[in-house]
Amino acid sequence: MADDLWPENIAESNLVTPVSILKQQAALLGERTKELVKGEVVTQISGTLLIHHFCLVAPTLSYRYELFTASHGVSFYPLTLTYINPVSIKSEAELKENLKRVFSSQHTVNIVHSILAQVRS
Repeated sequence: MADDLWPENIAESNLVTPVSILKQQAALLGERTKELVKGEVVTQISGTLLIHHFCLVAPTLSYRYELFTASHGVSFYPLTLTYINPVSIKSEAELKENLKRVFSSQHTVNIVHSILAQVRS
């Protein structure tokens, strides 16, 4: 039998991934708009980089709008959040702070309101 050289706690982790934060926020948008506009996160892998595309989706119109991307390596941070301009994010708290800014920006609110108006017409 081979010697087990791994530490006992190797499988224990309480890390929160950026994509789980994005998916939570995507679900909350659907709840807020009665599922007329939903958030959707699509992940693409490019080499060692994970790229998460956060899209606003109007299911009844088959419409999708990419709001921003978040990209990172295996270690999550630093993460690059590209909304209008790319920003380097160094922690989970900083990611949440920047997402709050993106979601409450006039640009984002206008896009969501425009999609809602089209869905309701």
